[in-house]
Amino acid sequence: MTSFTAKVAPLYAQISANRHPSRILATLHDTRLPKLLSGELSVADVGDKLESSA
Repeated sequence: MTSFTAKVAPLYAQISANRHPSRILATLHDTRLPKLLSGELSVADVGDKLESSA
């Protein structure tokens, strides 16, 4: 059991660490995709906003 826990613990930690960025990306997808499809927002607009926030 100890050997299994030692091998699985880093994997579980990485999964937990990846959950937050995944949620952020899902939120961005859900808010931006409808605007892109409707033409309200263009890909160039998104790129400009990303560059200005960096």
